[in-house]
Amino acid sequence: MLLQPTYDPLQADVPAVHPFSPAVGAKRNLGRNCADPYEPDVDADLRAKERDTREHPDADYMSKMQQGHLSTSMRAELVLWMDAFARHLGGLPEGTLCRAVVYLDRVLSVRPVPAHDEALQLVAAAAVSLGAKYEQSASGRRLDAQVVEAFLGTTVHAVEEMEGELVMDLSCVMDGPTAYTFVEHFTRFFEREDEFLVRSLALRLVNLTLAFFGFVGRILPSAVAASALFLARQILGVQLSNDLEEVTGYKAVDLMGCICSLVELLPRKKL
Repeated sequence: MLLQPTYDPLQADVPAVHPFSPAVGAKRNLGRNCADPYEPDVDADLRAKERDTREHPDADYMSKMQQGHLSTSMRAELVLWMDAFARHLGGLPEGTLCRAVVYLDRVLSVRPVPAHDEALQLVAAAAVSLGAKYEQSASGRRLDAQVVEAFLGTTVHAVEEMEGELVMDLSCVMDGPTAYTFVEHFTRFFEREDEFLVRSLALRLVNLTLAFFGFVGRILPSAVAASALFLARQILGVQLSNDLEEVTGYKAVDLMGCICSLVELLPRKKL
């Protein structure tokens, strides 16, 4: 799910990105391929939800709520742990990790958590489970007891109890779109194989941002998604059937801060 980092975890607070801007992406043309009369409403609903302040983690929660006990490197390691936990559970819906990390940051914005592995990993595991349940609400699947024991040294019941606490911490507001949601939304009319490759790379770029605290609470999910798509198209050299500025509502020049931060996260070629 998550690209392995090529950075020193102690520098996980490096990327600087643009702050929230209600002007960017507010107007857009859905493009010639839109035949569904409800498409504008779907897009407007996603845009409105991502601007709901209840969905936003606090960009300063480490110094405020966590009072400096949690560092950016500790958070980065926790996100990588979540990735490993999700992969060992297996068969989780696409988008689970992205949503789980959003839940984690929102919870840490309102709940002080002791800065030790047991407490943090229990919250993180509950966030992964909640993210999976939201992304695939029809599934009645429970956590694998052996995986939970191996990763946490506790029971499925303990994780499920923590899930209930997290739902309350999140004020039951859990359906906000993530950057993953927006990549899927922006690419819903892709048809060619090379366009699917752009989408796949963009999703990997989105996942690469998850471990870096510099993206938390500082940029809208739609802007992260749009930046990933602009960069993926450039890397692969693909001419898309629809203009990305038209599809996303963003101009590349407005996203340069985020795009440059994404470039910094790319693996470096060894000389």
